[in-house]
Amino acid sequence: MSKTNNGFGKVAVLYGGNSSERDISLISGEAVYNALKIKGVDAHLIDTKEPFIKRLLDEKFNNVWIALHGADGEDGKIQSLLELSDIPFTGSRTLSCSLTMNKLFTKKVLMANNHQTPDFLILDETTTFSEISDTLGSPFIIKPCSQGSSLGIFIIKDEDQYNEKFLEIHQLNDWIIAEKYFDGPEYTAGFLADKVLPLVKIDASNEEFYNYEAKYLSDETKYICPSELDKDVEESIKKECLFIFELFKIRGWGRIDFFLNDENRPVILEINTVPGMTTHSLVPMAAKEQGIDFNTLCLEILKNQS
Repeated sequence: MSKTNNGFGKVAVLYGGNSSERDISLISGEAVYNALKIKGVDAHLIDTKEPFIKRLLDEKFNNVWIALHGADGEDGKIQSLLELSDIPFTGSRTLSCSLTMNKLFTKKVLMANNHQTPDFLILDETTTFSEISDTLGSPFIIKPCSQGSSLGIFIIKDEDQYNEKFLEIHQLNDWIIAEKYFDGPEYTAGFLADKVLPLVKIDASNEEFYNYEAKYLSDETKYICPSELDKDVEESIKKECLFIFELFKIRGWGRIDFFLNDENRPVILEINTVPGMTTHSLVPMAAKEQGIDFNTLCLEILKNQS
């Protein structure tokens, strides 16, 4: 074990948990754990379904690599517990995580700082299909405010579908928003150690949109990196994305998902503070384009802990 990597002491890779994204977190955590072991780190996998804080303290863990997605992983709860326990961890702090996990709050901060995000409405039981389509056009998107991995996101084309899907999302006990539909490729900007990685263009034309199936299960989704954008356009987008990462005080690593408008400016969909680390994941793909292999990426994220 190298002196540098031994210096991290005992490292817990937190994964699994109880969120709707548990299955993806299990894959991410296993991949991170294996990468850290290869790099000579004394890493240990801990599923947060167990009393993990007690174990972290009893077994005197020195650092935590958070590989949890969705609620309890990206919403600031885990981060808050680790801060209170004075245990260093990867990624952003509590406030940044809780803010970016909520798409409504994220949109309001973006708009207040002259960044673009799709037009939207907050929905309740009284909101009608015609009210939404008159404002946002048709089709439109509906989704919960605080879920990830495209869970609970639907393209709505008619009133019957709207009524059915609204009730389905309503069961999640979350705010619901409708959003203007963008028909075009999605892009993503990864973030590592205060720099924006090469952009990735996503072609999910095999699916209705870049949904859960396209993200994690389909081998037909195409990822283009380099992004095929003009060099100056890409650099301009990366600069704006860096401003956004800094605005939300994203630390260590993260990812912004966006569309492009007619002026090639990013229209921000969401900010991810614990992006996926699976074989289909985008931050590892962008890092590889910059010459950073997966194992090194996991170590770099650990080095940039809070």
